[in-house]
Amino acid sequence: MQQHYNHSRRRVLRRRRIMVIAAAILLVAAVVFAVVHWVIPALNKEINPPDPTQTPGPVTDPTTDPSGTGDITPTPNPDGDDVVFYPGPVVPESQQVSEKWFDDAVILGDSRSQGLILYNSLSNCTSLAVKSLSLTNYTKKEATLPGLGTDTVANLIPKVEGKRFYLIFGMNDMGLSADTFGQYFSRLVDLIQKSHPDADIYAQAVLPVTELKEQSGAANGFSLVHVREFNEQLMKVCTEKQIWYLDIPDALVDEKGYLLDEASWDGVHLNASYCRTWLDYLLCHVVLPEDYNGEYDVPTGYHPGDVVVDGVTVYDFKPSN
Repeated sequence: MQQHYNHSRRRVLRRRRIMVIAAAILLVAAVVFAVVHWVIPALNKEINPPDPTQTPGPVTDPTTDPSGTGDITPTPNPDGDDVVFYPGPVVPESQQVSEKWFDDAVILGDSRSQGLILYNSLSNCTSLAVKSLSLTNYTKKEATLPGLGTDTVANLIPKVEGKRFYLIFGMNDMGLSADTFGQYFSRLVDLIQKSHPDADIYAQAVLPVTELKEQSGAANGFSLVHVREFNEQLMKVCTEKQIWYLDIPDALVDEKGYLLDEASWDGVHLNASYCRTWLDYLLCHVVLPEDYNGEYDVPTGYHPGDVVVDGVTVYDFKPSN
């Protein structure tokens, strides 16, 4: 009897141990499952919360074409969303387009841009080129446009039509620090992008003066050092705003970086022949639309040459204007 009791008791105890072990195993499994599926993901979210405002950033190398092809037409994100990758501001040499390219262009700038338009007969562009225009006075300086009348340049910008804007400034801004120049230029770009969000914006690098003009002291602070500082700021703004930067054409400057003596009649403004050289550079440094259909192709037999301006009185510009 006692043996039977002991035997039964051992079986009960053994069964209890098995049940306890099984329960412990189930408990451990439940804890592991909870940690893997709930706790760890929750901790990760806490440590690295997603930023709902963050979007894929652009390619920001300002000097290189990541494809290696020289084609810098903005390309859509391969993931299929609306984000457009920006390859950098410097426009490399492209296929040459005809002057019809300026049918849809607004040229906004100082007396140098006036010379670009006059000496190349770019009557097809929209001209907001004004003598003595600067980044500090375009809200006060006036221009007159057919159909729009006379108003300040700042007020005319939202009213004009254009697929591309060429900004040519710096000559009348030499009294500013480079940082301040960049800030004012950034504000101008903001104004254009707000009113023309789909337009391409080209910022022309500030062209230097001749070495003789700088040494004469008559250039009112227009030094090569200052020009380079301004252009560094232009590059910075172009990168931040994702607009295009047009470098100084090699054909306009000497080995030191000064404007060629033969390119200017006063050491500051370009003469007719070199305004043509400048235009040729612009026509070979463009960013074609993604849906380009050949409308700006150079016609067969087109041969760009120097523009001869007969009987045209040279602008009575002063070096500081």
